Amino acid sequence: MTIVRGSEKPEASWRPGKRGILHAAASVGGTTKLIVNESWNAFGIGAPTHTHPDGLEEIIMVLEGKAEFWVDGEHSILEAGDLIILPPHSHHGFKNIEEDGTLHVLAVFSSPSAPTIFDSEPDKIVHIGGTSGGTLDSQRTVESVEQ
Repeated sequence: MTIVRGSEKPEASWRPGKRGILHAAASVGGTTKLIVNESWNAFGIGAPTHTHPDGLEEIIMVLEGKAEFWVDGEHSILEAGDLIILPPHSHHGFKNIEEDGTLHVLAVFSSPSAPTIFDSEPDKIVHIGGTSGGTLDSQRTVESVEQ
């Protein structure tokens, strides 16, 4: 049995208006096959369009608020209690669309480290929960894409 105490979970702000806690990942322990990440997003903030090049699956549940999600150009609105399953290799993202509220989401990835390439930065691979490469913050590492 593995217990990960709240006081041991690293919190980070990936961009202004976004803060998150990595509950389990390769970098924090607690699992060898999953990432569990929780985040709080201000109005207009979420995750810019990106893909996971290793083909992992991702599930995001909206715990509070309302968000616009997009997957390969298709847009949907999700509210508290809704869940989206993001297909492997899809280009996807989301943002908080409630001006007066916080978007609170819980994401689960099918890997202990999630390689991520943002459409706006195709020359970098950001590893959510990563253990190799240069350190971005307590939750992510980064490396250059080999050309």
